[in-house]
Order: sequence, then C-alpha cells, then structure tokens
Amino acid sequence: MNAAIGLEVNTPLRLEFAKGLSMQVLRRPEGFWFVATEVAASMKLEVGDLQQAQGEPLGQAFRLADEAEPVLCLSEGELDEVFRRIKKPGARRLRRWWLEETRPALLHQAGAAGTAETLHLALALAAEAAQQVSRAVLDTVLREPGPWLHSRWVLTLDYAPNNQQRWPHGRLIGLNSSVSTLNGMAELIAPPGKIPATKAELVKLATACQLRLAERIGS
Repeated sequence: MNAAIGLEVNTPLRLEFAKGLSMQVLRRPEGFWFVATEVAASMKLEVGDLQQAQGEPLGQAFRLADEAEPVLCLSEGELDEVFRRIKKPGARRLRRWWLEETRPALLHQAGAAGTAETLHLALALAAEAAQQVSRAVLDTVLREPGPWLHSRWVLTLDYAPNNQQRWPHGRLIGLNSSVSTLNGMAELIAPPGKIPATKAELVKLATACQLRLAERIGS
C-alpha cells in the first residue's frame, strides 16, 4: 500500500460493468479510485496478478461505506498502467467501459448537472443500446442478404429497467432516404435544395396530400 489508511468513510458509486458484475468507483479530490478485487475480477485475474504485472506495490486502502475492513483501491493512474501492461480481452473491455463510456459520463455529471440516478440510467441505456443494435443488425442481415458496405439503418430500441423482453428491430433504408416526422418533412421539402427530390417525387407527394385532404373534407 502506498499510504496510510485514512479515517474518512467513502461512499462509492456502484456502476454496472457486465452482467452480474458491478464496479465501485470512488470520486475523491485527487481523482477516481477503483476497488482492486473488482478490477482483477473483470479480467478474470487475482489482485496478486495485478501486483506482479506492475512489479511494485500498488493501491491504497480506503474505508468504504458498508465494508467492515479497509479496501484496497487503485488510482486512475494505476488503472491506466494496468491497461498498458495486461493484454487480455477483459482489460480491453474494462478500458473501453471506463474511458469511452463511464468516465465521460461522470465528468459530464460534475460539469453539467444530473443525479446519480440519471447517471445510472444513462450508462444502462448506453449498454442496452449497444446490445440491441448488434442484435437488430444481425437479425436484419440474416433476413435480408445484400450489400452491407454502404448502408443506412433505421433502428428501433426498447428499454425499461429490469426488462427481460427486448424486441429491437432494424431495417435498411436507401442512402438517399431520410427519416422525419410529418411536420418535419414539410420543413425539409419547402426550402430549395435542402432535401434532394425530383419533380415526379414532389408531384406524387402533393397528389397523396390532396387525396387525403379531399377525403377529410368530404367526410
């Protein structure tokens, strides 16, 4: 351990990292800290393996809420060093989770506003969206073989806390297509050059609108 154990009791954020595995993150004035056993477990290692990879004692013990004994934690700098030295899929996954998803969200929370509940929801939605996008794309490609090098997608995602029935849906749309509400479509079509449309397409759309208006007026 690099320093003596302080008397302060820290209350970490408990964030979901993977199914059945959460990570506790301490936010202190000197930066973020992580529970060493959880970091090791995310890589399917022991704390001793992290120590061996570092080649020197690492971490500092903190008193955590709901923990009877002090807990060994790694600083953010030590975690970066772990990422550099350990070349395992678990390390790469943890690195993406922390640097690309969780850390930016925590910094945004500090600067902009938001509550712990909002942060948990944002992280849960991001993780859920990643899974559902993969599933929707897989289902669509298997259902509609075609050229995937250049394509645009419309994806419908479904999320609710503890929702076990997820039904994402994806479909390909043309590269020259746009997705808009009816109100938004009028705003896209009216300005010249804002959305590419041929005369034939505009006539077809105008005819459809006239028919619908005639139907409404006559009813």
